[in-house]
Amino acid sequence: MSAMEDNAPVPALGSVQAQRFWIAGLCVAVLLAAIPWQMRWGIIPDTSWTITMCERLLAGARLYVDLFEVNPPFTPWMFMPAVALAHAVNLPPEVVMHAYAYAICLLGLGFAVFIARRAGLAENGALAPLLPLFLGLLVILPGSAFGEREHLGTALLLPLLVLMVWRATPAAGPAPGLLVAALAGLCASVMVLVKPYYAVVVLAPALYVAWRRRSIWSLFAIEYWVIGLVCVAYLVAVMRFYPQFLDVVYPILADTYMRLRVLPLLLEKYAPAYLVALGTLWLLRPGLPLSPLVTVFALASLAALVPFVYQAKGWAYHAFPTLSLMVTALVLRAMQADDSGRSPSGGAIPFRRKLLLVFALLANALPFMPSEKPGTNLVDAVRSHVEQPTVALVGSDIAAGHPLARMVGGRWISAYCSDWLGGIATYLSQREARNGNQAAAEHYRQVAGRYMETKLAELRTGKPSLIILQKQDPVWTSQLFARQDFVRFMADYHQIAEDDRVRILLRDGAGLSAGL
Repeated sequence: MSAMEDNAPVPALGSVQAQRFWIAGLCVAVLLAAIPWQMRWGIIPDTSWTITMCERLLAGARLYVDLFEVNPPFTPWMFMPAVALAHAVNLPPEVVMHAYAYAICLLGLGFAVFIARRAGLAENGALAPLLPLFLGLLVILPGSAFGEREHLGTALLLPLLVLMVWRATPAAGPAPGLLVAALAGLCASVMVLVKPYYAVVVLAPALYVAWRRRSIWSLFAIEYWVIGLVCVAYLVAVMRFYPQFLDVVYPILADTYMRLRVLPLLLEKYAPAYLVALGTLWLLRPGLPLSPLVTVFALASLAALVPFVYQAKGWAYHAFPTLSLMVTALVLRAMQADDSGRSPSGGAIPFRRKLLLVFALLANALPFMPSEKPGTNLVDAVRSHVEQPTVALVGSDIAAGHPLARMVGGRWISAYCSDWLGGIATYLSQREARNGNQAAAEHYRQVAGRYMETKLAELRTGKPSLIILQKQDPVWTSQLFARQDFVRFMADYHQIAEDDRVRILLRDGAGLSAGL
């Protein structure tokens, strides 16, 4: 059913077809606009490293043996189809990866629309013209989070959220079919496989559905069984095929990476915009109870705060689920039908509240605007000195080395994406020393020292043509340059380019001029 009154005229077939034509045309326009828009960020650091990792796995490297990856194996599994396809058709993996991300966004949104139509949601008539906007929230809003695991997982979560609305507002027609529910659960399982604590994003709206239905049995619907079974199968596969992750990698992560938290950054960078969004959700349609559609998306957003705060790293892509789902809830709230079944139009929403809505949408888009893509001048300067270099990074930030290494046509020599282990261990040792915990400080000094030995051995063996030196990493780089053996090794390199983030050092005799 639509939100139109019972006595409203039925639109002519031609007008319905015309509306569908224009909606489809606008969706195509959004996709076409997204392509140059996303080129501002290019392939973001994490995804660029994942491409490199997948290529090395395809070449025979062993995950958690030859490559030290901080994430469980679902990360390379998730992106491997795009990388393998790129190599099969001889296209740049970056191009195929972007196409892969667009395809997943279209799949998630398209399946959600299919479920909404099957459910006969009251909002369908009002929301159909907004499909280009919802597509834009998936392919234009993400910016620096585009193609990240959280971005793609959120897109695939949409069908389940709409299915939850269907179960929370059972129509006169049949209940969701077994196949539709199972497929929605399968799509949503990606979000949990990305990081297990995203299970709360499923749990919170599921509890709301149970409350609406006044039945705990709704928590045993087929879609949740599918998610659970997929996760159990995944855990068994990790234990069977990648025991190193649980036995070796995870203890190191728990001891170092997971202890680094920057809660003040979260409050400074994200809290104001999110509070504006929450206030807008409350003030936009005062006196009108939240519909199940709005409630499900708002609860999912609030639940996504839990993993965001738990991780406490402050990276924009960690914030994408909670911010994007709240922005979606705001749009749904703006179009929510009133008690008479009418969706707002004309002056139904005061102008000042419309301005507040626009302000909230823009404020929650700002965190995704900064770009870490290396500048063209830097890339061109490197390419003018060397072709297809071997590359290493001295620095703890993954963004210092990726995607720069791939943009200059380089081959990454390290088992690590960056010196994050040495950098974090050095920072923790200094922090524990300031706190008077000398035993812990000594422990982290030993962790950093062991990593330094590994780093130096890797550099001596690989003898990279290029070394990317991160400039704004004094905690880690000062420790390395305090070692005479490292200084002696670096004496064979000279600077050829730099920007405000990195210096590029070329090994003597490795440049293009050496072959002339």
